[in-house]
Amino acid sequence: MVDRLRFSVQGAVGQVESWTEFARACERDGFEALLVPDHPGACAAPFVSLAAAAAVTERIRLGTNVINGGLWEPVALAVEGATLDLLSGGRFEFGVGAGHNPFEWSMRGAQRPAPGARIERMVELTELTRRLLAGETVTVDGAYFTLRDAVLDSPRPVRDPIPLRVGGNNPRLLRYAGAHADIVDFTGLGRTLPDGRDHETRWRIAHIDEQVEIVRAAADGAGRDPEFEVLVQYLEITDDAEAAAARLAAEITGSTAQDLLAAPYVLIGTVDDLCTELHAHRKRWGFEKFVIRGAHRAGGARLLAALNH
Repeated sequence: MVDRLRFSVQGAVGQVESWTEFARACERDGFEALLVPDHPGACAAPFVSLAAAAAVTERIRLGTNVINGGLWEPVALAVEGATLDLLSGGRFEFGVGAGHNPFEWSMRGAQRPAPGARIERMVELTELTRRLLAGETVTVDGAYFTLRDAVLDSPRPVRDPIPLRVGGNNPRLLRYAGAHADIVDFTGLGRTLPDGRDHETRWRIAHIDEQVEIVRAAADGAGRDPEFEVLVQYLEITDDAEAAAARLAAEITGSTAQDLLAAPYVLIGTVDDLCTELHAHRKRWGFEKFVIRGAHRAGGARLLAALNH
Protein backbone atom coordinates (compact mmCIF):
# COMPACT_ATOMS: atom_id res chain seq x y z
CA MET A 1 0.00 0.00 0.00
CA VAL A 2 1.41 3.41 -1.02
CA ASP A 3 1.53 6.29 1.43
CA ARG A 4 -0.53 8.73 -0.58
CA LEU A 5 -3.91 8.80 -2.23
CA ARG A 6 -3.78 9.13 -6.00
CA PHE A 7 -6.15 10.95 -8.31
CA SER A 8 -6.85 10.51 -12.02
CA VAL A 9 -9.18 12.36 -14.37
CA GLN A 10 -11.72 10.92 -16.80
CA GLY A 11 -12.45 13.25 -19.70
CA ALA A 12 -13.31 13.28 -23.38
CA VAL A 13 -12.70 15.34 -26.48
CA GLY A 14 -15.67 17.66 -26.99
CA GLN A 15 -16.38 17.95 -23.27
CA VAL A 16 -13.62 20.53 -22.73
CA GLU A 17 -12.68 23.65 -24.67
CA SER A 18 -9.23 22.35 -25.66
CA TRP A 19 -8.34 18.68 -25.27
CA THR A 20 -4.60 19.21 -25.51
CA GLU A 21 -4.65 21.99 -22.93
CA PHE A 22 -6.84 19.83 -20.71
CA ALA A 23 -4.25 17.03 -20.90
CA ARG A 24 -1.43 19.45 -20.08
CA ALA A 25 -3.40 20.84 -17.12
CA CYS A 26 -4.03 17.36 -15.73
CA GLU A 27 -0.30 16.68 -15.84
CA ARG A 28 0.58 20.04 -14.27
CA ASP A 29 -1.93 19.46 -11.46
CA GLY A 30 -0.24 16.17 -10.55
CA PHE A 31 -2.95 13.73 -11.57
CA GLU A 32 -1.64 10.19 -11.99
CA ALA A 33 -3.58 9.34 -15.16
CA LEU A 34 -5.82 10.78 -17.85
CA LEU A 35 -8.55 8.28 -18.69
CA VAL A 36 -11.14 8.23 -21.46
CA PRO A 37 -14.46 6.36 -21.82
CA ASP A 38 -15.61 4.29 -24.79
CA HIS A 39 -19.19 4.98 -25.90
CA PRO A 40 -19.34 5.01 -29.72
CA GLY A 41 -21.71 7.69 -30.93
CA ALA A 42 -21.67 9.52 -27.61
CA CYS A 43 -17.99 10.33 -27.14
CA ALA A 44 -14.74 10.61 -29.07
CA ALA A 45 -12.59 7.66 -30.19
CA PRO A 46 -10.54 6.61 -27.16
CA PHE A 47 -7.17 5.76 -28.70
CA VAL A 48 -7.09 8.78 -31.02
CA SER A 49 -7.87 10.98 -28.02
CA LEU A 50 -5.13 9.42 -25.90
CA ALA A 51 -2.59 9.64 -28.71
CA ALA A 52 -3.26 13.38 -28.96
CA ALA A 53 -2.77 13.68 -25.20
CA ALA A 54 0.45 11.66 -25.39
CA ALA A 55 1.89 14.13 -27.89
CA VAL A 56 1.61 17.08 -25.48
CA THR A 57 2.49 15.39 -22.16
CA GLU A 58 5.49 13.56 -20.73
CA ARG A 59 4.59 11.80 -17.48
CA ILE A 60 0.87 11.35 -16.98
CA ARG A 61 -0.43 7.83 -17.61
CA LEU A 62 -2.99 7.35 -20.36
CA GLY A 63 -5.78 4.81 -20.09
CA THR A 64 -9.18 3.62 -21.19
CA ASN A 65 -11.90 3.67 -18.57
CA VAL A 66 -13.22 1.52 -19.97
CA ILE A 67 -13.22 -0.15 -23.38
CA ASN A 68 -16.62 -1.67 -24.24
CA GLY A 69 -15.75 -5.35 -24.37
CA GLY A 70 -18.75 -6.07 -26.57
CA LEU A 71 -17.57 -3.97 -29.51
CA TRP A 72 -13.90 -4.81 -30.08
CA GLU A 73 -11.85 -7.64 -31.60
CA PRO A 74 -8.59 -8.84 -29.97
CA VAL A 75 -6.14 -8.12 -32.80
CA ALA A 76 -7.48 -4.62 -33.45
CA LEU A 77 -7.51 -3.81 -29.73
CA ALA A 78 -3.97 -5.12 -29.23
CA VAL A 79 -2.69 -3.04 -32.15
CA GLU A 80 -4.33 0.11 -30.78
CA GLY A 81 -2.98 -0.48 -27.29
CA ALA A 82 0.55 -1.32 -28.42
CA THR A 83 0.67 1.71 -30.70
CA LEU A 84 -0.44 4.04 -27.92
CA ASP A 85 2.04 2.50 -25.47
CA LEU A 86 4.87 2.97 -27.96
CA LEU A 87 3.91 6.56 -28.82
CA SER A 88 3.57 7.49 -25.14
CA GLY A 89 6.80 5.87 -23.99
CA GLY A 90 5.10 3.15 -21.97
CA ARG A 91 2.27 5.10 -20.34
CA PHE A 92 -0.76 3.13 -21.54
CA GLU A 93 -3.18 1.49 -19.06
CA PHE A 94 -5.58 -1.03 -20.59
CA GLY A 95 -9.05 -0.60 -19.08
CA VAL A 96 -11.93 -2.85 -20.10
CA GLY A 97 -15.55 -3.44 -19.11
CA ALA A 98 -18.48 -5.51 -20.34
CA GLY A 99 -20.45 -2.62 -21.86
CA HIS A 100 -23.87 -1.58 -20.68
CA ASN A 101 -25.59 1.08 -22.80
CA PRO A 102 -28.19 -0.53 -25.13
CA PHE A 103 -27.79 2.14 -27.82
CA GLU A 104 -24.22 0.99 -28.46
CA TRP A 105 -25.65 -2.23 -29.85
CA SER A 106 -28.93 -0.96 -31.29
CA MET A 107 -27.13 1.58 -33.50
CA ARG A 108 -25.47 -1.39 -35.20
CA GLY A 109 -28.76 -3.21 -35.63
CA ALA A 110 -28.00 -5.63 -32.79
CA GLN A 111 -29.61 -6.39 -29.46
CA ARG A 112 -27.58 -5.93 -26.31
CA PRO A 113 -26.67 -9.39 -24.94
CA ALA A 114 -27.57 -10.47 -21.42
CA PRO A 115 -25.05 -9.57 -18.67
CA GLY A 116 -23.56 -13.07 -18.52
CA ALA A 117 -22.84 -13.14 -22.24
CA ARG A 118 -21.35 -9.63 -22.17
CA ILE A 119 -19.01 -10.61 -19.36
CA GLU A 120 -18.00 -13.86 -21.07
CA ARG A 121 -17.09 -11.96 -24.22
CA MET A 122 -15.21 -9.33 -22.24
CA VAL A 123 -13.16 -11.98 -20.46
CA GLU A 124 -12.28 -13.76 -23.69
CA LEU A 125 -11.42 -10.47 -25.40
CA THR A 126 -9.27 -9.35 -22.49
CA GLU A 127 -7.31 -12.58 -22.20
CA LEU A 128 -6.60 -12.81 -25.93
CA THR A 129 -5.62 -9.14 -26.16
CA ARG A 130 -3.23 -9.50 -23.24
CA ARG A 131 -1.61 -12.56 -24.82
CA LEU A 132 -1.06 -10.65 -28.05
CA LEU A 133 0.37 -7.66 -26.18
CA ALA A 134 2.72 -10.05 -24.38
CA GLY A 135 4.11 -11.23 -27.71
CA GLU A 136 2.46 -14.66 -27.91
CA THR A 137 1.41 -16.30 -31.14
CA VAL A 138 -2.24 -17.18 -30.55
CA THR A 139 -4.36 -19.86 -32.19
CA VAL A 140 -7.75 -20.40 -30.59
CA ASP A 141 -11.33 -21.41 -31.30
CA GLY A 142 -13.16 -19.56 -28.58
CA ALA A 143 -16.80 -18.95 -27.82
CA TYR A 144 -16.56 -15.47 -29.38
CA PHE A 145 -13.27 -15.27 -31.28
CA THR A 146 -11.30 -17.44 -33.67
CA LEU A 147 -7.61 -16.64 -34.18
CA ARG A 148 -5.07 -18.42 -36.38
CA ASP A 149 -1.38 -17.79 -35.70
CA ALA A 150 -2.25 -14.28 -34.59
CA VAL A 151 0.83 -12.35 -33.51
CA LEU A 152 1.65 -8.71 -32.86
CA ASP A 153 5.11 -8.36 -34.39
CA SER A 154 4.85 -4.60 -34.78
CA PRO A 155 4.34 -2.32 -33.05
CA ARG A 156 5.54 -3.80 -29.79
CA PRO A 157 4.54 -2.04 -26.56
CA VAL A 158 7.20 -0.49 -24.35
CA ARG A 159 5.71 -1.70 -21.08
CA ASP A 160 5.50 -5.40 -20.27
CA PRO A 161 3.02 -6.20 -18.95
CA ILE A 162 0.64 -3.34 -19.62
CA PRO A 163 -1.47 -2.73 -16.49
CA LEU A 164 -5.04 -4.05 -16.66
CA ARG A 165 -7.95 -2.04 -15.25
CA VAL A 166 -11.37 -3.75 -15.04
CA GLY A 167 -14.43 -1.66 -14.25
CA GLY A 168 -18.03 -2.57 -13.50
CA ASN A 169 -20.43 -3.74 -10.83
CA ASN A 170 -21.71 -7.24 -11.72
CA PRO A 171 -20.55 -9.83 -9.13
CA ARG A 172 -19.14 -12.12 -11.81
CA LEU A 173 -17.22 -9.25 -13.36
CA LEU A 174 -15.92 -8.20 -9.94
CA ARG A 175 -14.67 -11.73 -9.27
CA TYR A 176 -12.79 -11.69 -12.57
CA ALA A 177 -11.37 -8.26 -11.73
CA GLY A 178 -10.18 -9.38 -8.31
CA ALA A 179 -8.45 -12.45 -9.73
CA HIS A 180 -6.86 -10.86 -12.82
CA ALA A 181 -6.79 -7.05 -12.82
CA ASP A 182 -4.05 -4.77 -11.59
CA ILE A 183 -6.64 -2.05 -10.90
CA VAL A 184 -10.27 -2.72 -9.96
CA ASP A 185 -12.47 0.25 -10.80
CA PHE A 186 -15.60 0.46 -8.65
CA THR A 187 -18.28 2.47 -10.47
CA GLY A 188 -21.23 2.13 -8.08
CA LEU A 189 -23.69 1.89 -10.97
CA GLY A 190 -26.59 -0.55 -11.08
CA ARG A 191 -29.01 -1.55 -13.82
CA THR A 192 -29.58 0.68 -16.84
CA LEU A 193 -32.68 2.85 -16.57
CA PRO A 194 -35.40 2.96 -19.28
CA ASP A 195 -33.71 5.90 -21.03
CA GLY A 196 -30.93 3.49 -21.99
CA ARG A 197 -28.13 5.73 -20.71
CA ASP A 198 -28.54 6.53 -17.01
CA HIS A 199 -28.29 3.98 -14.22
CA GLU A 200 -29.51 3.17 -10.78
CA THR A 201 -26.89 3.78 -8.13
CA ARG A 202 -25.52 1.25 -5.67
CA TRP A 203 -23.99 3.74 -3.27
CA ARG A 204 -25.26 2.51 0.08
CA ILE A 205 -22.64 1.33 2.55
CA ALA A 206 -23.97 -2.24 2.44
CA HIS A 207 -23.65 -2.30 -1.36
CA ILE A 208 -20.03 -1.13 -1.20
CA ASP A 209 -19.16 -3.60 1.56
CA GLU A 210 -20.61 -6.43 -0.52
CA GLN A 211 -18.75 -5.51 -3.71
CA VAL A 212 -15.43 -4.98 -1.96
CA GLU A 213 -15.74 -8.34 -0.23
CA ILE A 214 -16.37 -10.08 -3.57
CA VAL A 215 -13.21 -8.56 -5.03
CA ARG A 216 -11.10 -9.26 -1.96
CA ALA A 217 -12.16 -12.90 -1.83
CA ALA A 218 -11.35 -13.38 -5.52
CA ALA A 219 -8.01 -11.61 -5.16
CA ASP A 220 -7.04 -13.66 -2.10
CA GLY A 221 -7.98 -16.87 -3.89
CA ALA A 222 -5.75 -15.94 -6.83
CA GLY A 223 -2.89 -14.71 -4.65
CA ARG A 224 -3.20 -11.18 -6.02
CA ASP A 225 -3.28 -7.70 -4.50
CA PRO A 226 -4.96 -5.33 -6.98
CA GLU A 227 -5.32 -1.62 -6.42
CA PHE A 228 -8.83 -0.44 -5.56
CA GLU A 229 -10.09 2.58 -7.47
CA VAL A 230 -13.33 4.58 -7.25
CA LEU A 231 -14.99 6.44 -10.12
CA VAL A 232 -16.16 9.65 -8.41
CA GLN A 233 -19.38 10.60 -10.16
CA TYR A 234 -19.78 14.02 -8.56
CA LEU A 235 -17.56 16.45 -6.64
CA GLU A 236 -18.59 19.74 -5.05
CA ILE A 237 -16.53 21.79 -2.64
CA THR A 238 -18.97 23.64 -0.41
CA ASP A 239 -19.58 24.79 3.16
CA ASP A 240 -23.13 23.40 3.09
CA ALA A 241 -22.73 19.71 2.31
CA GLU A 242 -26.19 18.71 3.50
CA ALA A 243 -27.99 21.13 1.21
CA ALA A 244 -25.84 20.16 -1.78
CA ALA A 245 -26.41 16.45 -1.10
CA ALA A 246 -30.18 16.93 -0.82
CA ARG A 247 -30.22 18.79 -4.14
CA LEU A 248 -28.23 16.05 -5.87
CA ALA A 249 -30.24 13.21 -4.31
CA ALA A 250 -33.41 14.59 -5.88
CA GLU A 251 -31.88 13.89 -9.31
CA ILE A 252 -30.57 10.36 -8.61
CA THR A 253 -32.38 7.03 -8.61
CA GLY A 254 -31.63 4.73 -5.69
CA SER A 255 -29.75 6.96 -3.20
CA THR A 256 -30.65 9.33 -0.38
CA ALA A 257 -28.75 12.44 0.66
CA GLN A 258 -27.30 10.45 3.56
CA ASP A 259 -26.07 7.79 1.12
CA LEU A 260 -24.34 10.46 -0.95
CA LEU A 261 -22.53 11.97 2.02
CA ALA A 262 -21.25 8.54 3.11
CA ALA A 263 -20.30 7.06 -0.27
CA PRO A 264 -16.94 7.46 -2.02
CA TYR A 265 -18.71 7.94 -5.39
CA VAL A 266 -19.79 11.44 -4.34
CA LEU A 267 -17.52 13.98 -2.66
CA ILE A 268 -19.37 16.96 -1.17
CA GLY A 269 -17.97 19.22 1.55
CA THR A 270 -15.08 21.49 2.47
CA VAL A 271 -11.56 20.62 1.34
CA ASP A 272 -10.55 19.67 4.88
CA ASP A 273 -13.64 17.52 5.42
CA LEU A 274 -13.17 15.76 2.10
CA CYS A 275 -9.53 14.99 2.83
CA THR A 276 -10.64 13.37 6.09
CA GLU A 277 -13.39 11.48 4.25
CA LEU A 278 -11.01 10.18 1.59
CA HIS A 279 -8.67 8.75 4.21
CA ALA A 280 -11.68 7.12 5.91
CA HIS A 281 -12.66 5.45 2.62
CA ARG A 282 -9.14 4.14 2.30
CA LYS A 283 -9.17 2.76 5.83
CA ARG A 284 -12.55 1.03 5.49
CA TRP A 285 -12.42 -0.27 1.92
CA GLY A 286 -8.84 0.08 0.74
CA PHE A 287 -9.64 2.73 -1.88
CA GLU A 288 -6.33 4.37 -2.77
CA LYS A 289 -7.16 5.69 -6.24
CA PHE A 290 -9.95 8.12 -7.14
CA VAL A 291 -11.01 9.02 -10.67
CA ILE A 292 -12.54 12.49 -10.99
CA ARG A 293 -14.88 13.37 -13.84
CA GLY A 294 -13.43 15.99 -16.19
CA ALA A 295 -16.08 18.55 -15.27
CA HIS A 296 -14.75 18.49 -11.70
CA ARG A 297 -11.02 18.61 -12.53
CA ALA A 298 -10.45 21.94 -10.78
CA GLY A 299 -12.03 20.68 -7.55
CA GLY A 300 -10.01 17.48 -7.79
CA ALA A 301 -6.83 19.50 -8.20
CA ARG A 302 -7.65 21.42 -5.00
CA LEU A 303 -8.12 18.19 -3.09
CA LEU A 304 -4.96 16.69 -4.55
CA ALA A 305 -2.93 19.74 -3.55
CA ALA A 306 -4.34 19.62 -0.01
CA LEU A 307 -3.66 15.90 0.35
CA ASN A 308 -0.06 16.28 -0.80
CA HIS A 309 0.64 19.45 1.23
